[in-house]
Amino acid sequence: MPYVTTNGINLYVEDTGSDLPPVLLIAGLGYDEWFWTETVVPLLRNRYRLITPANRGAGRSDKPPGPYTTAQMAADLVGVLDALGIERAIVVGHSLGGFIAQELTLAHPERVTKLVLAGTSFGGPEAVPPTPAALAVLMLDRTMDPMELIRRGLETAVAPSFTAAKSPMLERLIAYRLTTPVPPEAFQSQMMAGATHNAADRISSIACPTLILAGELDQVVPPGNVALLKAKLPQAETVTIADAGHLFPVEKPAETAAALAAFFAA
Repeated sequence: MPYVTTNGINLYVEDTGSDLPPVLLIAGLGYDEWFWTETVVPLLRNRYRLITPANRGAGRSDKPPGPYTTAQMAADLVGVLDALGIERAIVVGHSLGGFIAQELTLAHPERVTKLVLAGTSFGGPEAVPPTPAALAVLMLDRTMDPMELIRRGLETAVAPSFTAAKSPMLERLIAYRLTTPVPPEAFQSQMMAGATHNAADRISSIACPTLILAGELDQVVPPGNVALLKAKLPQAETVTIADAGHLFPVEKPAETAAALAAFFAA
């Protein structure tokens, strides 16, 4: 079932499919299922059923005209769970995916057994914004030379040690970005969904077990947001991935998978 019709659109969905506990993994701005299938899925698939959709506007999913909202994108994913016959799942959201995960949990708390907010905030003016350098990258002309766009993005999306190491994962990330470009209009629609997200006054009603996961050197969603989230969700656990930036699941997949597995099993 590579495609699911939900909320009036078709989403591309990969599913490891088993009787194991289901986990919905939601990617961030401009990313599709690759963000998870090439990082933590191989490390967790023997213990969990892993569902990795491409959000509207990304990858092989439909890219309808905007505007998009995080509540709308959450409704898309509720339809995915319905189509797969999954009543309740662990929900993991990274970055924009964290905003979507919040909206899904707030709208359907009965569907979420545990929640992971990874590299994200509650949005709005109270959150710690991207660094000026990261904000400048988000505002770049998406039609510029693809390799230059990737180079500029890596400067703020990952830790310096990741690019310096020139690892196979870095090569795979660059190849993915070159072969899976995001249309500028879809990128803008997703980005505005994130920019207009604000759960500051609502997020404290989330009652399920929650993990706040962050990269130590994140410039896109600075780790100062961890304390702000923790203040709203005092029951939440927190884990910081050392020497990693915003794309810590890509930079440190083993460490990220270990943190997720420990939380899932608790």
